[in-house]
Amino acid sequence: MELRNTTKMALQAALAIGVAECLSLFLFTDKGYWITLSAMALTTQTWGESVKRSFERVGMTILGGIAGTALYFYLPDNYNLVLGFLLLFIFFTTYMMPIYHLVAVFFLTCFVVFLFALIGHWDWLLLKTRVIDTIVGAGVALFVGSFFFPLRRNVSCMFVLYLQKMKASLDATIHPSEIRSPISNQQLAVDFQEIKHDAMAIRYQLLFHRLNAQQFNALLQYVGFCVHFTINIIESYKWLSCRLCDEEIPMVKKAVETTEHNIQALVDLLEKKPCAQLLPVTNVSDLLQHEINRCPKRFSSLESDALGFFSLMYFFTQLNINLNHAFDMLNYKR
Repeated sequence: MELRNTTKMALQAALAIGVAECLSLFLFTDKGYWITLSAMALTTQTWGESVKRSFERVGMTILGGIAGTALYFYLPDNYNLVLGFLLLFIFFTTYMMPIYHLVAVFFLTCFVVFLFALIGHWDWLLLKTRVIDTIVGAGVALFVGSFFFPLRRNVSCMFVLYLQKMKASLDATIHPSEIRSPISNQQLAVDFQEIKHDAMAIRYQLLFHRLNAQQFNALLQYVGFCVHFTINIIESYKWLSCRLCDEEIPMVKKAVETTEHNIQALVDLLEKKPCAQLLPVTNVSDLLQHEINRCPKRFSSLESDALGFFSLMYFFTQLNINLNHAFDMLNYKR
């Protein structure tokens, strides 16, 4: 039976805490709970995210710890002043956590410094212990996440699913049907923003993956351009479909067929299946040039329907240019 990701993450967290507690007892450290808390906090939804958070936590623990400790010793020995900075740090920690996690961790470490100074004492030796325990806790989280129920994003599958969704949305727009429910432009944009949001964690995952990070960045950029032009095609066609003349309708259909073929070829390449060669961009751009040569006066008059057709074919051309770039880049790397 396949375990759910939430179940896997819960098991990882429990195992990480167990390992952290054993290490605390073995190392005889007074602040062993720092190891446990770090291991629990850094066990996240994916292994790439855990790597990202571990780098951030260790780096900001060192930087925030040095800054907070230096500030604490610089300030006069005044309870109210220390309490004021403590409240200020917790405010910025809470405020920055949903906006910029890296900065939030910095203020959180400063908060820990002033909290321990308020309820007991704080010195440079405690800072050293805090840094070491955080590093050990991060190592525990990464070890457990790597070898026990690993949750890694399938990068190729992620792009495959999105390209298939893009193709289905384009097909449903050009060939409407009551059976199919077309994917909205807003949903396409939101789904791609989620990919971009996860891109940093995925890049950290690629540090330990056979996939080239440069290749991932380039593919992300090309797919981003494809999203932009696909949305423009869908919006343009909704307005232009009833204004196309009899000569233009077959051209649009050929542009759609070329685009769908190229998207499918890119999907097959990402899935490591035998794939056909992409159709050249000239299959689309020549259609536009042919229509301009056939009715030059119509296009030179800046008539709205002619400009609409020109824009539509331009979007198809740019979409296929980026599909070809992505295909050539991946095919060359393979």
